[in-house]
Amino acid sequence: MTATDAHTSGELHKTLSVTRGIGVAVSMVVGSGLLVLPGLAFANSGDAALYAWIAAAVVMLPLLLVFSRLGARFPNAGGVIGFLRAGFGRAGAGPVAYVLLGATAFGGAAMALTGASYAGSLLGSPSWVLPAALVYLLIVAVLNSQGARLAGGLQTVVTAVLVLLIALVAVMPFAVPGFEATGSITPPTDPLTVIPAIGLVFFAFTGWELVASTTEEYKNPRRDLPIVVGVSFAIMIVLYLGVAAAVQISLDPEDPVTASAPVVAVLSRVLGDSAGLAAALLGVLIIFATLMGGTWATSRIVFATAREGMLPSVAARVNKTNGAPVPAIWVSVLMFGGVVVAFGFGLLTLDQVFRLSSVNFLIGYILSALAYGAVFRAWWQRILALCAALPALVVLVGFGWLLLFPALLLIAGGVAHRLTARKDPVAG
Repeated sequence: MTATDAHTSGELHKTLSVTRGIGVAVSMVVGSGLLVLPGLAFANSGDAALYAWIAAAVVMLPLLLVFSRLGARFPNAGGVIGFLRAGFGRAGAGPVAYVLLGATAFGGAAMALTGASYAGSLLGSPSWVLPAALVYLLIVAVLNSQGARLAGGLQTVVTAVLVLLIALVAVMPFAVPGFEATGSITPPTDPLTVIPAIGLVFFAFTGWELVASTTEEYKNPRRDLPIVVGVSFAIMIVLYLGVAAAVQISLDPEDPVTASAPVVAVLSRVLGDSAGLAAALLGVLIIFATLMGGTWATSRIVFATAREGMLPSVAARVNKTNGAPVPAIWVSVLMFGGVVVAFGFGLLTLDQVFRLSSVNFLIGYILSALAYGAVFRAWWQRILALCAALPALVVLVGFGWLLLFPALLLIAGGVAHRLTARKDPVAG
């Protein structure tokens, strides 16, 4: 089957409105990262952690403007892949598909492991983390296979619970009478210590490329997507800075629970153990919704890559009844599961799982900014493209040797593109 033929193998159903889109976007972006990264960043970077969140938000803002504009203009299931194809043709988009697949493989695993960590906290034993993560993946694969309408409706409801929980965590240390803070919010003595922390917390700002991969399913993407992105980003910033500050004034960076389940730790310290258990239960449910969204979006990237001919054509098939790309959903879950198993055998740390996802997503963001500059050619639009790309390039330096991973994926994607172009010269 050629790439051209693959394009006709299925179409995704248009089920997303503004309200449902906000629920999907918030659950894709806010969730696993926010439930673990404030503690992990504080444990690794100390007082620099809060300022890393602020810096990451500043880096992200022009990138979101780029994503919003590109997504409204070029709605597609591939997200970044479609943006690059619009800007640079198939030769520019093809190699990056593998980078995004690598990013989502580690990102989905990070979601599953975060939820499993909260399940382990709830059950009182870290030995539950690996089986809980695998159960998460199995359940979300089955539910996503039932179609976008079910997944989107579920996420809209659970997103409301997510926002309430995180707001509670952010407010409690400042609102409970008599609570004594153990830490402080002070600027780091060396501003350069913030840069590596940005690379870690940037995972919490990823997910927009997954939102972009759902644009083909919006009823009116040109009108609805900018609204969804703007509202979601505002919600995200308030929650992120609030939780990061709460963690920093409430917890000990040396406590192991700070790095693995900071939301539980904050509520336990402020309100007692019963509140911590409730937070752990809600965390388990919230990550479930986040993983639902991540699997949904990843499957669309797999679907679009297969539609381009760079994965087996079976992954571009759609269930005619509910519009779900079922083979792509199971491919996505198998990718997540491979990383989870590697973590279970001690081949990867949780920190590395987050960073390996972030570095690939960041490259996708930078290339999307360049594609924006190629498509929109007014002088101010090209300045926006530079403002989006340059800060992200600075953050990229902080990943060090981990940059080898996306480099290898780019090479593999380039080889795959050449092979498919030979089979179908018209598509290449």
